[in-house]
Amino acid sequence: MNITLIGMAGSGKSHVGHLFAERYGFRFLDNDTELESTHGIGIQELLDTMGPRRYLDEEARVFIKSSRGQDGLILAPGGSIIYRARTMDYAKDISHIIYLHVPYETVESRLKSVPPRAIIGLGWKSLQELYDERHPLYLAHADLVVEADEGNGEHVMATIADFAGIDSEAFSEL
Repeated sequence: MNITLIGMAGSGKSHVGHLFAERYGFRFLDNDTELESTHGIGIQELLDTMGPRRYLDEEARVFIKSSRGQDGLILAPGGSIIYRARTMDYAKDISHIIYLHVPYETVESRLKSVPPRAIIGLGWKSLQELYDERHPLYLAHADLVVEADEGNGEHVMATIADFAGIDSEAFSEL
């Protein structure tokens, strides 16, 4: 079984994914890290070099290549992965898709405290416009929506584990 976390940049995909993988014995794959490793440059530089269309294609290619034929993965693709319907169909075929939903204000606040990131569309739309555009797409592809701004990471991980049929009690004593 695989789990794919979707949501805006700043929603906690990498943070929750890493913690979940450690807790439940999954292997964590952060697609941004895979892109950087594949190309030897940061994702913002990659976006600047490739442009949005080629970047989205490469993001999808790396997501599929890094997960094909594997089990026991928790995958954290970039927030723009939802712009590629075929990639989302692939993700649906190989995993449970979990939308980590956080309010816009949380995304905005979290992104202010991190270095610039490759956020497709940010050059011609505001962060609010991107959030409003992507939210219905995340909802359409999600098997489960988790309010990731409520409580803490423990609550989010327990909700995902429960949905996926993972006995979280068996792991709580580790």
